Amino acid sequence: MKVLILSCNTGEGHNSAAAAVAGALTRKGIENRVFDPLVLAGKYAERFVSGAYTTIMKKAPSAFNALYRAGDIYSSTGVASPVYHANARYAANLRAFIETNGYDRVVCTHLYPMETMTAIRKAGDFPVPCYGVLTDYTCIPFLAETDLDGYFIAHEDLRAELVEKGIRSERIIVTGIPVDEKFSHRMDKAAARNYLAIPQGPDVFLIMSGGIGVGDAGAICSEILRRHSGAFTVFILVGRNSELKHTLEEKYAGNEHVRIVTFTKKVNVYMNAADVMISKPGGLTSTEAAVAQVPLVQLLVYAACEAPNIAFFASHGLSERAENAADAAEKAVALARDKEKAEAMRQAQRNAVAPDAADKIAERIVLP
Repeated sequence: MKVLILSCNTGEGHNSAAAAVAGALTRKGIENRVFDPLVLAGKYAERFVSGAYTTIMKKAPSAFNALYRAGDIYSSTGVASPVYHANARYAANLRAFIETNGYDRVVCTHLYPMETMTAIRKAGDFPVPCYGVLTDYTCIPFLAETDLDGYFIAHEDLRAELVEKGIRSERIIVTGIPVDEKFSHRMDKAAARNYLAIPQGPDVFLIMSGGIGVGDAGAICSEILRRHSGAFTVFILVGRNSELKHTLEEKYAGNEHVRIVTFTKKVNVYMNAADVMISKPGGLTSTEAAVAQVPLVQLLVYAACEAPNIAFFASHGLSERAENAADAAEKAVALARDKEKAEAMRQAQRNAVAPDAADKIAERIVLP
């Protein structure tokens, strides 16, 4: 069997989910490939889409909110959207790619290839099973106009929303959101701190700004510095945002409490070392934190799909919601000091979030 996993470079989350599924398939001895189908849409399509997404998220998140709301409204009309038609344009190329390379299954971790696969299926005579992986705790706009064999979702509590939007219940498969297995292979706090050369005693705060570095991490850090007394360290993971890195390094030059970390593959170790993590509520980052069982404070950077993400986490006891940087810092410091509350949150994370979602997805898609 050969499995094609389709993702797009619009944020780290979709690619991280694709890599997690690929890892699970590889462990099962199944040949697979992660591929961005936008390269089949034209010479500059992939670069344009990923570049535009990064620019909007860094410079104008409010514009993304407006686009998201418009998409939600458009989905309710039942008419094929411009998003569908744009992705249907390269359906013939993707079909040829699948058939030429002999793929037996297709898994999509992004809406765009879900739309393209729907166009392929509508053309008829296409026997390859195709699945979608939802990487947020909600039904995203335009999902209802896709037609796939199955949809892997984060939690049973989300089924009703998808059914209401038009996804058939029998096609909904509850697995959890797939994350790299390293997040479930937890190091104890002492070992993680030894690995990162962090002192064992002081409180450790981890501020995550997302793969492209969005949100005012500096404001949160300054509020922690103002509120916390004693020994502590704040790690700020800035992803690939070199501008944010430079700004924060200048701002906290010489401050022994603050460390700036660029893109790293050891995020799980930082989570294991931390007493509290502060993050925007991206679907993948939130799931990784819950699987790693780190007490979590979430601050909404932009609405869109992250609003239902934060609502799900807060309502299930998986995180505390903060309204602004000062509130995030206050709740983080309090959570670091309240060990019973922190442990109750870790227990809720263990109860609600599946650490083996990628393996469950791999097992399901290889069924005859």
